[in-house]
Amino acid sequence: MTHRRAVWILVGCAFIWGASFTLNKTLLTSVSPMVYVAARFSLGCLLLSPLYRHTTRADWRAGLPLGLLFGLQLSLFAAGLSTTPPARAAFLFSVQTPLVPVLVLGLHRQFPHSREIVAVLVALAGSWLLTRPATGTIGLTRGDFLLLVNAVVAAIYVVAASHVGPRHDPMRLLAVQFVAMASVGLVLALTIETPRFEPNLTTALLLPFLAVSSIASFGGQLLGQKLIRPTEAALIFALEPVVAAITSFVSFGERLSPGQWLGGGLILTAALLVSVRTRIGNSGASL
Repeated sequence: MTHRRAVWILVGCAFIWGASFTLNKTLLTSVSPMVYVAARFSLGCLLLSPLYRHTTRADWRAGLPLGLLFGLQLSLFAAGLSTTPPARAAFLFSVQTPLVPVLVLGLHRQFPHSREIVAVLVALAGSWLLTRPATGTIGLTRGDFLLLVNAVVAAIYVVAASHVGPRHDPMRLLAVQFVAMASVGLVLALTIETPRFEPNLTTALLLPFLAVSSIASFGGQLLGQKLIRPTEAALIFALEPVVAAITSFVSFGERLSPGQWLGGGLILTAALLVSVRTRIGNSGASL
């Protein structure tokens, strides 16, 4: 697989995740957050069941810690999104973009490229313009705080997946992760919330759809990050708020102001800055 194809795979993942903000928000009106995580990834495990016979001990040793990390991230995301509007949630989640190069610097003692530093700043500014709260307030709600912690965990996962993923088959690694993710949701559902699941048309349609989209997007992330460095991947994922804003407009009629359109343009610019791979020396090749 070429670097360009890997970039387009991650762009596709970003589009799926951006569109899912409103879908997740809709589903959470019928299902409590932790039950949602448990049900979504339990169904994912069933869909991936043919793969488990082919998994190795190495897959389980690598996949379970990644899955626990990812399960925690998605549990925080679901809990935060249940009380936070999708547009604001998209901005808070995009905080992961500038966190990834910081983590790379701390863990690998490798500095990001100058192009990536500029792109990080552009993406962060664009995300704020695109999804800034209409009230202009800066106080954090409980949901906002959970989404910020979720962004931190998401940044850690991007770096960890880039380190572990290239040594394993993406789909086998994903299947193992789904076991851990479903388990995290189930444990949290039984311990920290009052479980709620309303069987209706919304859950009947969206839950299977989101389970399938999880396989496509999270599997695509592991596949794409075989060739994409963590900082570059995080910048590509900064496309999510753009797609989230468009989806919100289509679903709820939310109109974008000129400043928000400018923000979307800045995010696209930031992603394009890293879409063509910078030729790097051996010192940066491992990132």
